[in-house]
Amino acid sequence: MFDEILERMREKITSLQYVMTLHAEEEMNYDNLTIYDIGQTIL
Repeated sequence: MFDEILERMREKITSLQYVMTLHAEEEMNYDNLTIYDIGQTIL
């Protein structure tokens, strides 16, 4: 089941079909990460 969810997440990232929440952006800024960093980690 995890593999299926991960594959769906990867598909959404590569097709730019996702929404980043304000909370997620705040946490990324706190950790000095970019949306690119997050996407590459998942891919």
